[in-house]
Amino acid sequence: MKKFLLLVLFLGASAAFYGSPYYAAKQMQKAAQSNNSQALNSYIDYPLVKESLKASLHGSLSQSLLKNKTDSGMNAFAAMFAAAFVNPLVDVLVTPENISLMLQADLPSDLKSSKDKNSANTAHQQDDIVTHKYYQDFDHFVIDVADKKQPDNPFRFTFTRQGLLQWKLTGLTIPNFKHDSLK
Repeated sequence: MKKFLLLVLFLGASAAFYGSPYYAAKQMQKAAQSNNSQALNSYIDYPLVKESLKASLHGSLSQSLLKNKTDSGMNAFAAMFAAAFVNPLVDVLVTPENISLMLQADLPSDLKSSKDKNSANTAHQQDDIVTHKYYQDFDHFVIDVADKKQPDNPFRFTFTRQGLLQWKLTGLTIPNFKHDSLK
């Protein structure tokens, strides 16, 4: 009987350990949907999220602008000019309120009224989103959110383990810009 209890206890602890990032992501989403900024802030490490987003934007802009090199160097100049705006832009945009809006997929009121009119279109758009959740390694859990048409180019949310069962959002990566999508 003791062996059975130990086995049940071990399996329960293993399930809690494995499921903890899924639970943290769900709680974070609930906090965002209920506009509970205090609870939401407890799941986000803002300085690390800002740094990861800055790196993602710098890489994406550089790759996009420097892809077509010209002799005049205008693309390199444009990349440097765009990079000068990335840091202040990220500092202004990555706030508890904006992260909350992003997580609850809230739309401005003008768009909400058109969304209600096009509910069939909205249902179709939700079907076009692919979400993939996985452990990157022991201390990192990743949630990729992508368009079904470009599943290899996702928004990536990276959570880092804080202790045994606690997780915080520490990374946000945007998809790379595609020249076709900019046209």
